[in-house]
Amino acid sequence: MGKKFFGAMPALITPFDDKGEVDVAKLKAFVQWLLPKVQGLYACGSYGSQPIMREDQCRQVAEIVMKECQGKDTTVIVHVGHPSTDITIERAKHAASIGAHGVASLTPYYYLHGPQLISDHFKFLIDAVGHKIPVYLYNNPKYTNYCVTGEQIGELARYGLKGLKDSSTSIQLFYNCIAAVKDPDFVFLVGSQTMLYPCLSAGGQGCVSGMSNLFPGLVNSIFDAAAAGDNKKAVALQQEANELRHLTGTGIPIAFYHAALKYRWGVDIGLPRHPLQPLSAEAEAKVREALDRFPHLK
Repeated sequence: MGKKFFGAMPALITPFDDKGEVDVAKLKAFVQWLLPKVQGLYACGSYGSQPIMREDQCRQVAEIVMKECQGKDTTVIVHVGHPSTDITIERAKHAASIGAHGVASLTPYYYLHGPQLISDHFKFLIDAVGHKIPVYLYNNPKYTNYCVTGEQIGELARYGLKGLKDSSTSIQLFYNCIAAVKDPDFVFLVGSQTMLYPCLSAGGQGCVSGMSNLFPGLVNSIFDAAAAGDNKKAVALQQEANELRHLTGTGIPIAFYHAALKYRWGVDIGLPRHPLQPLSAEAEAKVREALDRFPHLK
């Protein structure tokens, strides 16, 4: 419950084999490769392919990640969000049972819900597991067709919500949410490294990002520059991170990271899961060419 947030927390990518099953050996190896470089792992999120995994696979990934992190000072948050409140709660109970340090849930998607139904979903979740594990709200309006407000986050914080992961890319919303929450232990995480420095300046504590799978050193360096009060360096690093984001393509570029990790670091994270597919040979060549422009990044 007392886990701290600082530095890179990858939105962990899940490796699969050619049959669409979790590639256990490659997942373990990837986690072990990341552990010395990061401060936390965010498992079973968008980059982890949770929306296209079976329930048993979601549990399998969460269990493997927790086992690999045993004895490490690594914060593990498991994403448990689902359009069904009942399934979200079942997933959260499982995450609590294996020792996860927090659970996050998207606002329920597919059906269009108003603010009261969204708030009720999180209150049910907090009532069910909040006494065992911190519950975070994951705001990602691009994929859920719903965006929280500062007032709503403030209300849920008073009810027992322990944190927010915001992927809205709105610095104004981030400010509004921070202003609305009076709990000094409430955790504010930004869901993209493209806004990391502005969000840290606003009072954010952590970053869950796809880029942290590939260049955790860059993400950590933004944290370090911000902590040292070196605005010039932090801005320069932030601009570099934003330039890199343009290379990954639109949407959630899972296939990019499969190719990039293998080319840059020799880390084989298997295959994406259908309907996702690996990059074409032509696209992979463009990834290699792009990465060669940043030989200094770690």
